[in-house]
Amino acid sequence: MLSVVFLGAFIGAVPARAQSTEVTSSDRSFLVSLRQLNSWLVPVSKEVPSRTTDAAIGNAGRDIFEGHSRLDVDLRKTAQELGVIMQNDVSGEHQSLIDEMAERTGDNHDRAYATIVRQAQGGLLVMAVQTRATTQNTEIRTLSHQTVQTLIRTMTVLENTGKVDPSALELVTAKAQVNAVRVLGQNVEPSDRELLVLLTRHSLWQKPASRESSDRARDAKVRKVAGQLAAEHTQLTQAVTEAARQIGVDLPSEPTTEQKSWANAISSSSGAELDTMYANLSRAADGSLITQVAHSRATTKSLPARIASQTALTLLLKHMLLLEGTGLVKANSLQMTDVPAIAQSKSSSGPPPQEGGGPSTSVALLTGIVVLVVAGAGTLWLVRAVGHHGEHRR
Repeated sequence: MLSVVFLGAFIGAVPARAQSTEVTSSDRSFLVSLRQLNSWLVPVSKEVPSRTTDAAIGNAGRDIFEGHSRLDVDLRKTAQELGVIMQNDVSGEHQSLIDEMAERTGDNHDRAYATIVRQAQGGLLVMAVQTRATTQNTEIRTLSHQTVQTLIRTMTVLENTGKVDPSALELVTAKAQVNAVRVLGQNVEPSDRELLVLLTRHSLWQKPASRESSDRARDAKVRKVAGQLAAEHTQLTQAVTEAARQIGVDLPSEPTTEQKSWANAISSSSGAELDTMYANLSRAADGSLITQVAHSRATTKSLPARIASQTALTLLLKHMLLLEGTGLVKANSLQMTDVPAIAQSKSSSGPPPQEGGGPSTSVALLTGIVVLVVAGAGTLWLVRAVGHHGEHRR
């Protein structure tokens, strides 16, 4: 698990909403990965409604075709404005996939389509969320936000067809660490347990901090955003509690010591300092957590955990946008480092954070890139494997 720590030294940093024209290597990797996925997913999905007799698969194909076609238009526009050259031709590997899918029929086609698309989308979700949480380029932030929203919707539509093979959920990423939490059930994956614990502790500090900020903040916009976050953390808590009840996980009743210190820093502030402290700490907390939530959404085999992670992903994405909309979130709050920082947030004695993020950002972005590479390399293998699986069932 990536450690959830934040940068201090908010004063004097560049506002996150300010226009940034810099395209980092991680930003470029996201653009390239999205283009590569669209290059084969759009033409394959376009043919699905005419190649299947399954209404659910037909609707999924139509939805995915329309969603990724829109993303591709936005991607090309963004790349052109930023001066990033995108490859227009389909790679040989992906053309082989398109050709092979064209030869499949019936249930064999439907299961292969559902499985390879769901795996590829899960890999892209992790990368898109990481980009959304950390990029300082406003155009790429907008595109990654739209990508995550599209993936959240279309992944669910595809899963609801009942044709997705479990192999689609097995992405190559770092295994989650196991927290010391009592497990009541016998079949709880450590990653599902960890997700529910992390989300619970996140709400345990952010909900009261948001409620207090909705009363005490100087800026009316901050008060409104804080009030909305406090209310929606109630919704998140309900979703997590229900998932924990169903799969048998004993949830914590208090936030961590670090999280208490963040809440205390907000409580001990006032006026404009409170506004800035709340907006930046909350945005940093959401950004640090959302990548792990995305990983859970992409890989969990537990339906209750999937529902909880879907709710969390949707709300965290919304909260990040609301907090950035206050105009107070600084660029360094989009970075994640291994340096404990809350004590520095009210002191100017510490050195300012360095640009480009810390080790956690690099590791997480590298993980996302690996996911996409593995997904692309394994696509043809999955097609053949799912084909054999379908033939065996018949």
